[in-house]
Amino acid sequence: MTALLQGGLPAADLLRNEGIEVVEHDPVLRAKEPDLVIAILNLMPDKVATETQLIRMLGDGHRQVEIVLFATNAYMARVRDPDFTSANTPVEHMRRYYRSFDEVRDMDIDGLIVTGAPVEREPFEDVPYWEELLDVYAWAQQRQTGVFSICWAAQAALRHFHEVPKYVLDRKMFGVFEHRIERHGDLLAGFGDSFRIPVSRHSEIYREDLPDSPDLVVLADSDELGLGLLEDRRLRHHYMFNHFEYDADTLKREYDRDVEAGDAIQLPAHYYPDDDPGQPPVEDWREDGRRMYQNWLATIEADKDATIE
Repeated sequence: MTALLQGGLPAADLLRNEGIEVVEHDPVLRAKEPDLVIAILNLMPDKVATETQLIRMLGDGHRQVEIVLFATNAYMARVRDPDFTSANTPVEHMRRYYRSFDEVRDMDIDGLIVTGAPVEREPFEDVPYWEELLDVYAWAQQRQTGVFSICWAAQAALRHFHEVPKYVLDRKMFGVFEHRIERHGDLLAGFGDSFRIPVSRHSEIYREDLPDSPDLVVLADSDELGLGLLEDRRLRHHYMFNHFEYDADTLKREYDRDVEAGDAIQLPAHYYPDDDPGQPPVEDWREDGRRMYQNWLATIEADKDATIE
């Protein structure tokens, strides 16, 4: 079980303590002879927390997976300005460990993950990096790279590729919710009939807006929330609207932050034992999350082997 990471990345020691093997390499250079190279376009404000969560899911398996972290060109241009400051991620962390999109364009990438972003209430076209995100998706499509888009990014990809609209909610979907598996396929191999997964978002899409296409398949659905996970066979793209990668306390930290700020926020549903925020939440989704991400890597690996043959 090996994650190939840039030397000094904060995730390295944390994952080692969890029993995940980590091999570090020079931050400026590339890892040697990885089985797979996965690029993560991290659009979240707290980039360290998000990258660590995703690296945990990707590194907890039998493959040697090199992780390439990148951000948009516009963002990295600001980060490299000597006067730039950030309230969420240390500037030196970004300068040391993140590349711009232009700096990953010519890399041999096997898979792409695009994270969510706190812009769900905004029209897609008003998001400052909307056009660059479309360039990233076009780049992955041209290279026939498998793509996994999360939360807002999944909605953005569906809008771009299939003209599916999103709808802003009056109240945030917030908690841990049961999802029924409609089709297992490769991504959900080894799952039972359902899974629980953390949810935290301000928008949704409707099933009735999906195009009638045999290539676009609903894999999981929730009676309470609606669509949870889709597969796009033609584009080799998966759309996940929720967060298997979340830590046990991620929703708690969101809840505590909003309460402290005086924002209107409901208790995360199905999360605290007896709905008591004084009790520690039970993380019962970690193994399913690891299984799903490892299944995704298996599909990437199989496509890569088929191409080589």
